[in-house]
Amino acid sequence: MSAASRRLGLALAAALAAGACARPDHRAAAVADIRDADLAFAKATAERGVDGWVDFFADSGMEVVPGRNVVGRAAIRTLMAPELGDTAHLLTWSPVTVEASEAGDLGYSVGRWTVVRRGAAAGAAAPLASGSYVTIWRRQGDGTWKVVLDVGNADPAK
Repeated sequence: MSAASRRLGLALAAALAAGACARPDHRAAAVADIRDADLAFAKATAERGVDGWVDFFADSGMEVVPGRNVVGRAAIRTLMAPELGDTAHLLTWSPVTVEASEAGDLGYSVGRWTVVRRGAAAGAAAPLASGSYVTIWRRQGDGTWKVVLDVGNADPAK
């Protein structure tokens, strides 16, 4: 065997070994998990208000609002309690796009939210407010997904 053939054989073996050692791509499973977590987050908030909202945040999670960043579950509870405690209105949302890292431990959801009168028939009344959101999710040590950053903005007034 010539030196060139040996080098080619070694290079091919190294490439195959590197491919065999490559990390698996966990994106597809993580995308499905994040979508499910986002939908569960919306359901818990609709059913339990601020308690449902806060339960989905990581301990050091952040809510970005105009003029400041609100960090930590207690501060987020204080921020959101007035809005989510209003029993006449209902905040709903659903993801439109979900992406995840190759490692499957970090991802985001992007979607649309609306505020409607509670008890109104679906589609019967125009939303009181609507907008878009981006939520960044991180897989926790126990396998659950928690919000580490949430940003929402309202559509322009019509």
